[in-house]
Amino acid sequence: MASLRGKKKTPKTGKKRQRARRVRIGTPDPRLTPSAGIEALREADRVLGLKDSLEAGIGAVKQRNRGLSGGELLLSMASAQLAGEDFFVGLDRRRRDVAGQELEPVPTPPSTTAYGIAKRFGPHQLAGIEAGVASINTTMLGLLSLPRRSSLLKVATIDGDATDIEVYGRSKEKAAHAYTGALTLRSHIGFRAEAGIPLAAELMGGTEDPRANHG
Repeated sequence: MASLRGKKKTPKTGKKRQRARRVRIGTPDPRLTPSAGIEALREADRVLGLKDSLEAGIGAVKQRNRGLSGGELLLSMASAQLAGEDFFVGLDRRRRDVAGQELEPVPTPPSTTAYGIAKRFGPHQLAGIEAGVASINTTMLGLLSLPRRSSLLKVATIDGDATDIEVYGRSKEKAAHAYTGALTLRSHIGFRAEAGIPLAAELMGGTEDPRANHG
């Protein structure tokens, strides 16, 4: 064995080396997975002010300033969708989840109330959603580091993506049978490619060509 005599010892700094925490990916727990998206939405609302920005853009949807507002309606519907619901009746199922209601960014309304408010959304309110999204995007950019913000503002690439949404009921306005045979409407969404965020959206007929849509 070689002698250690004459070798310099590395002085101790008093700092312990921190070991990286291991992340284990296991089987998703179906009891917790739906609530994770709701918690993410609540945190996004806290940091970015989703509800306030949407309400400022949408404006009043009722004569009396009481009960559910337009911004609260959108957040409650987004929460229900993140929990796996597809229809207004899913709001009633969310209301029955007592523990889940503690995570919601806003109290979940009954489906009949939400539907009644949604029917009051006209062209002005729909344009207000896009104005609210623009305000949210501005807030998000302001929270980024200067290098990241500069890189995002250097180039702006807008991608237009269309997605077919299956609907039920032949009386739905603009609903049409797509090439798959399903009765659909088609959502056309404009994305900021570099940031991965939506900028504007329009609901089209099920067979309308998004390339001809300049709304």
